[in-house]
Amino acid sequence: MQEIYSTEYRWMMETATKREKWSWSFYDFANSAYGSLVVTLLFPVFYREFIAGGTGRADFFWGLIVSISIILAALASPIIGAIADRAKNKKELLITFTLLCVLGTGSFFFAPKLGLLWTSILFIATNFAYTSSAIIYDSFLQDVATRHTKGRVSGLGWGLGYLGGLIATLAFYPLFSAGFAGEHLPKYLLTYPFVALFFLIFALPAFIWLKSHRHLCTHPLGPLQSIKTAITSLIQTIKNWRKYKNVLLFLLTFYLLSDGLNTIFFFTSIYATTTLGLSFSKVALVFIIVQIVGIPATIISGKLTDKYGAKPVLVWSIIGWIIGVILLLTKPEFGMLMAIGVLIGMVVGSSQAPARALLAKLIPEEKTCEFFGFNGLASKVSASLGPVIFGAISWATASQRWALASVLVFFVGSLFVLRFVKEPST
Repeated sequence: MQEIYSTEYRWMMETATKREKWSWSFYDFANSAYGSLVVTLLFPVFYREFIAGGTGRADFFWGLIVSISIILAALASPIIGAIADRAKNKKELLITFTLLCVLGTGSFFFAPKLGLLWTSILFIATNFAYTSSAIIYDSFLQDVATRHTKGRVSGLGWGLGYLGGLIATLAFYPLFSAGFAGEHLPKYLLTYPFVALFFLIFALPAFIWLKSHRHLCTHPLGPLQSIKTAITSLIQTIKNWRKYKNVLLFLLTFYLLSDGLNTIFFFTSIYATTTLGLSFSKVALVFIIVQIVGIPATIISGKLTDKYGAKPVLVWSIIGWIIGVILLLTKPEFGMLMAIGVLIGMVVGSSQAPARALLAKLIPEEKTCEFFGFNGLASKVSASLGPVIFGAISWATASQRWALASVLVFFVGSLFVLRFVKEPST
């Protein structure tokens, strides 16, 4: 495959400016309003209780639509990534998917009038756009960071992401803190258009200043040619899997890790309000603690990644997740849950930023977007499995604690496979 690239294409390399690095990082700040506030805190409980009826079956419905949205993005991600590798301006893809997600998020305001089916379809489309935009965004890490600063820059992005989630949560807290029952519903629904506006405004620096420094000196291909070339390259990559064995081992690690992480992200607020019996405002306070701790923890983990390597940081982060899940299974009181929030804040970013940096180290430069697409495929296919398993177990056993226990299997599995991943020394 390398011969194909060396004969057909010539890569132009430039150096990213500080403004571009900060623009890239601020996109994490922008999309965190959706990622941490909508799909983690607000929409899961609203969908379960208000839209789907609030029974064990509602857990399954929620897990099902989450899984459908993510598996659609997973199937599309390698093609999206491979096309972006050949796109004259892959930023256009980032802008397109971002705007679709912004539009869908604002449209959640109309969910009570749409009913179960159309609200489910709206969420699937919106989350598909969000996941696809994240794949393109992640691929820009190669453009804004050197091999020796990927951990630091990736950590900065995650740190700003938690800052954005914190600011959005505090800013919109008066709208959703009372929940969505009765007279509080109109105010609660306003949260979604405001989150959409937040996402759009703070994504503008990336729209304006971010650019690809790894582009091809060739005439841009037409849409059909781009898709054909992308599929051919994808097939060749699969055929030559032995050449990329180390990358594929990492993707399996991330497959399992993402399954655990995404299941927790999509079901934590439901578990806290239903099994632990917390009010909506108390759950929001725990999320605020997670974000406050996550900001410095993620930035520090980025520096540790550059100094000691991504793999050791990732190992300790996964161990932290295992401990956190075990503590949640003990049905802790609110005070203990606050302490668990501190632990999760320490490991939530430090398990994702090093993973993103390690993938950037492992992949061949000429296949950046394609392998970030594979990363999207691995992590998102896994994420499509975890939520539906949680929902099915909750429905079958009438116990969300048994459902949460299934997450441990994925974390322990990722820790085992990670042992066989070899991190490059430089």
